Amino acid sequence: MKRFLLAVIALVASIALYAQQPTPFNGQIVAPNGKGLKAHLSIKGTNLAANADKQGRFGFSTLNADDVLEIKCNKQVREVKVEGRQSMRIVWGDESVEVSEDAELLSKGDEWVKRREYLNDVSQIMGSDLRRSGAHSLISALRARVPSIEIDDSGRVIIHRGSVQKSSGGIGDRAPINFNALIVVDGQEVQSLNDVSLFDIGIIKILDEAPLYGFRGVNGVVEITSEGALKRQQQN
Repeated sequence: MKRFLLAVIALVASIALYAQQPTPFNGQIVAPNGKGLKAHLSIKGTNLAANADKQGRFGFSTLNADDVLEIKCNKQVREVKVEGRQSMRIVWGDESVEVSEDAELLSKGDEWVKRREYLNDVSQIMGSDLRRSGAHSLISALRARVPSIEIDDSGRVIIHRGSVQKSSGGIGDRAPINFNALIVVDGQEVQSLNDVSLFDIGIIKILDEAPLYGFRGVNGVVEITSEGALKRQQQN
């Protein structure tokens, strides 16, 4: 009886966990003749973007009901409101755009596209943008969205030189980036991203050179400001 109850509890817990997972947002942008169109889409007010492939397919991990998409297609830029849709089929004409929800796109799930959103500017990342993905750890969120850095399972980081910004007064090329980057949280050095909660992040800055930190910053710096510290900065 005890084993049965434990099995029931485990089943209920797994169902609840599955229900909490965000529903992937699938979309397609096509010409009036139905042909897919390549496009660049970004979520207005965030650092998140996605590209539509040659068949017009695009996807986001999740979108809020009041999000607005800024879409660049055929040398035109237009804004499209999500308005609570769970999927989106966009017919892109020369003079107008038609938007509708498409149940078939919704049914495709995660398999609809190989890659969903990414970060437009990886030199500065808002914690809120990382949390939108539904990831449960900082490492998994960064691995999914920031291809310019490598993170091992122990939480150590390698930054690829030239892929992110350099702070002023750079150190130069005296040392190739083949060692661990310095990780700093609210001005204090930490040894691993495993020591940092995704849900405490206000903003992350990734620098491939940071003379402010002297020789410690020669391999780059992951500079993290917690949400609490960021709010205090904004109030001052």
